[in-house]
Amino acid sequence: MFRRVCLPTLLGLGAFASAVVSAPQPLDREQIRGAEFLENLSIPNAGELFAAFAKIGKPDWTSHFRPPPPTSITSRPLIALNLGTLIADGFLAAEAQDRQQVKNVSREIKLLAKSIGLEQEFMVRNNSIADFADNRQWEALDEELEAVQSELASAMSGRHDDELATLMSFGCWLRSMEVVSAQLAAHYTTEGAGILRQPGVGEFFTARLGALPTKVRTVPAVVEIQRRLPALSAALSLPAGTPPSIDAVASLQSLTTGMLSLITAQEK
Repeated sequence: MFRRVCLPTLLGLGAFASAVVSAPQPLDREQIRGAEFLENLSIPNAGELFAAFAKIGKPDWTSHFRPPPPTSITSRPLIALNLGTLIADGFLAAEAQDRQQVKNVSREIKLLAKSIGLEQEFMVRNNSIADFADNRQWEALDEELEAVQSELASAMSGRHDDELATLMSFGCWLRSMEVVSAQLAAHYTTEGAGILRQPGVGEFFTARLGALPTKVRTVPAVVEIQRRLPALSAALSLPAGTPPSIDAVASLQSLTTGMLSLITAQEK
């Protein structure tokens, strides 16, 4: 059902690092798809996940908009996690075809990217995102958001910050799972629940987060996320043909919302 999500950092980003220059160059579809494999594990792109739900109903995507994460965050791992959640928010705004929300999210991505020295890598994309939104070119906007994630991850890898790109990818996936589980909890269907079944993904991220450098792995929010991931993984890893029940979906929503609250909490 889904393409495999672009997670270049989880594969090793050496090939992508050369694409980052002083002003980001566009990645064509073949370059993006070049990273769309993951040890035979398929992880749906946030935009595709939202689009799949839209095909079986008419979700009120705007009801899942949220306030932006705090810009006062200084922890680089938390900034990376929040960047990922904002990229998912961009896909959500595009699916809702809300031009202003697309621009709002793009502005927040720019602010967080700047806080870790990646503003320049996002500047060109920021302008094109606004143009695509104004012209209602939603498919092109989805592709632009894919490129944003790829290029930011590439820039992180080029600076030997692969762990940040891993966290950004996880944040994007987690936010998309929160949105769809909330949508499904409010409007449950077995067909929609089947889309939420993602065996192996939770275990994959558990392993990747567990392999992070100690200084990142021991950040309190990351520690707590790792503690909660096995429960999320179990809820997603059901046998083929067995969609999550309505109770399991409610549990998924609670788990993902709780994990996101750890990411967006004000630092103490």
